Amino acid sequence: MAIGLDAVRYSAANARVKGLASQLLSDETWQALTSAEDLGIALSILRGTVYADVAADVEAGGAITLEDLERRLDARAAQNVRRTMTFVSGAQRDLLQVWWQHFELENLKALFRGFDQGMSPDAIRRFLIPMGQTSRLPWEVLLHIQSVPGLVDRLSGTHYGQPLRNALPAYNRERSLFAIEIALDIRYYRDLAAAINALGGADFDDARRIIGTRLDILNILWAYRHRVYYNLSAEEIVNYTLWHTFRTDTNLIRDIALGAPPEDILERVWGRGSVDLSLLERATDEASMVTNLESTLERFWWGLARSAMGGYPFRLGALLGYLVLQETEIADLVTLLEAKAMRWDRERVCRHLVRCEE
Repeated sequence: MAIGLDAVRYSAANARVKGLASQLLSDETWQALTSAEDLGIALSILRGTVYADVAADVEAGGAITLEDLERRLDARAAQNVRRTMTFVSGAQRDLLQVWWQHFELENLKALFRGFDQGMSPDAIRRFLIPMGQTSRLPWEVLLHIQSVPGLVDRLSGTHYGQPLRNALPAYNRERSLFAIEIALDIRYYRDLAAAINALGGADFDDARRIIGTRLDILNILWAYRHRVYYNLSAEEIVNYTLWHTFRTDTNLIRDIALGAPPEDILERVWGRGSVDLSLLERATDEASMVTNLESTLERFWWGLARSAMGGYPFRLGALLGYLVLQETEIADLVTLLEAKAMRWDRERVCRHLVRCEE
């Protein structure tokens, strides 16, 4: 338990985070949104929340699309991470800095995809999360490189340089971004693991439980996706994952590659009864199993974050829990607005949301 200077250090931070957390949508508002009959009703509900500007943008029509709104909402999430960084210092701040860089990671993937598809800079720009002046990457310069090999060369001086150079021959040979994106992911998430390991005491425990669990989840999901969607060999699957995270290792990944069912894997990683397996029981084939596994693990992670927010207030876990809840809310909100535009009913919407009682 944090005491003394740790408690003093986090008391002010958590007071400010609680102010931000009070802006998260309430259970009652979320219930109303998921039950809304169409997009118009959902927007009228949003007008009474901190997302009133989102409702106004959609209602204004014109050139605004739900894809544009997704980027604006992602920018809000990125800004909240930066805001939370001002509450802490040292290794805690370093961890949040690396966590914030996952928005940069998504932008780099958007650039590679745009170049691969021959899109213009203006067309690609619409898919980039606005980073403001806080990013160290020259996005306008990168936008005009217009080739995958050129972007790899331009990033040679960054920590992504060597992994991208190693992946480029596979891209040139197969004309697929698979190896490029895997290289970006593995480099980034290894950096995130290093930032967690740089912490000590209760901070390490909190970061391992929340952010470390994210690494565990991604490693498991990557292995199943590689097996089911890409039909990769066991050796390839091991090479295209993180090898080990806080609760997974190459032995577990190899077992997934060789056909281990997710129920057995989740029990090995988190223990019997720790994860709700009800969605997995509804899977009818391998593809639906992966989809349901994704929802199962996203909801498990959201539950960990919510518990951290409601736990002992003078710890790093409360800050991390808030950030996870806020990003999850934004992802769910984008999904919900898209679903309501298609007039999906509540039951169908809930199947695609993290925060929803079906």
